[in-house]
Amino acid sequence: MEKNNRQKAGHYEILGETLAKFELFEAGWNPYSRYLDVDKVDLIVRKRIEEEIIYKEIQVKYGKLYDCGPKWERELFDVTSWRFFKENEFSDFSHRTDFFFMYVLAHDDGYEKDSFIFPAKDFHDLIQSAIPSKDKRKVYISRSIKNKQKWYLRAQSRFDEITPDTCIDVSRYRRNFDLLNT
Repeated sequence: MEKNNRQKAGHYEILGETLAKFELFEAGWNPYSRYLDVDKVDLIVRKRIEEEIIYKEIQVKYGKLYDCGPKWERELFDVTSWRFFKENEFSDFSHRTDFFFMYVLAHDDGYEKDSFIFPAKDFHDLIQSAIPSKDKRKVYISRSIKNKQKWYLRAQSRFDEITPDTCIDVSRYRRNFDLLNT
C-alpha cells in the first residue's frame, strides 16, 4: 500500500490490535478479542504452561512512529512516538498482576515488530514519569540513534544527552512476552 494511503487509514487502534494479535500468537498465546471495551480490555490471552492454564487481560495502545525533527532530537534519536495520557488514567489497574498494556509502534514505512509489553503498574509509573502537560502527561517513546536496541521514555522536554534524569530506558519491555508468564 502506498504511504499516502496508509496515512489515511481509519482507526489506528484497530491496526494496533491486529498487530498485537499476531505478535501474541507468535509468542505462544491465544488472543481473543473483546468487542465491548468496558474495563479497558482489548484482548484476553490464554496460554497453557504445563498443566496450568493462565489468562491475561491486555489494553492495546497504538503509536505512530515519526522521524525525529529538531536537530537536538536527531542527535539522540532516529524515530519517536508521542501521545497524551491522563495522569491517573490507569491508576485503577496498577495493582493488578493479570493486566498488561501492549504498546504497538509503527512507522508509515512499515511495522518492524516494535511492540512493548508493560505490566499495569510499570505502565502507570512510566506515565507518571512522562512530561507534564496541563492535566495530562505527554508520553514520548524514542529509539536511540546510536544503539537501535535501546528505547527510551522521555522524562524531560529538551536535553543534550540521555541520562537517568532525562530518560527512562524501556528497552526491556520491547517484545518481552515472558512478562506475561508471571
